[in-house]
Amino acid sequence: MVTPWKFIDSNGTFELAAPHHSSYLYFPLVNEAGMMSAITPQLHGDAKAGQHTFLIPPATAEDLHNTRPDRNFWFYIEGTGAWSATGNSAVQNAQRFSGADREEVTLHAGFLWHKVIRQNKNIGLRAEITNIVPPTSDQVELMQVRITNISDHIINFTPTAAIPIYGRSADNLRDHRHVTSLLHRIKCIDHGILVHPTLSFDERGHHPNHLTYAVSA
Repeated sequence: MVTPWKFIDSNGTFELAAPHHSSYLYFPLVNEAGMMSAITPQLHGDAKAGQHTFLIPPATAEDLHNTRPDRNFWFYIEGTGAWSATGNSAVQNAQRFSGADREEVTLHAGFLWHKVIRQNKNIGLRAEITNIVPPTSDQVELMQVRITNISDHIINFTPTAAIPIYGRSADNLRDHRHVTSLLHRIKCIDHGILVHPTLSFDERGHHPNHLTYAVSA
């Protein structure tokens, strides 16, 4: 029997080829400050500090691979169109499920860090995306995107991060989701977005909210 993954150093780092074809595969990212994230090879998953403080929409094991929200990063390439560095475009999904997938994808992961390397020779780009929840007192998840031109010509592109902010309790998925979204106060800053709900409420009651959710770069 051939093992699809292998250790590549003495620190517990492992490598898995074509990880996006492994069902239910996800990885935890946590720290002692209470930050808790789950991430898949296509960067689906959630990020939260508790049951009532979700940055990204809450996800179950089923949701991880069946929902659209993710930590997406797009490149609009002149003469080619849009390419998702996380493999989440309509074309990439269609190719993956039709057997026409020509992208080379490799997962590297270790103790509480996660890196996906995606290479498309037709487009001429390789993307390396590393996610980590640092061992600090901050409730934060960090994401580094490194893009490399692997072609023999100049490629002009426009990069765009697209990460949805849910910004409230997991209970609001079933309880007052529409109303709680109307309570969000959103502010654009130089390098990101701030979301501050005015109230936090469900069947337990209504309370002023003092927490701000943010995605910045």
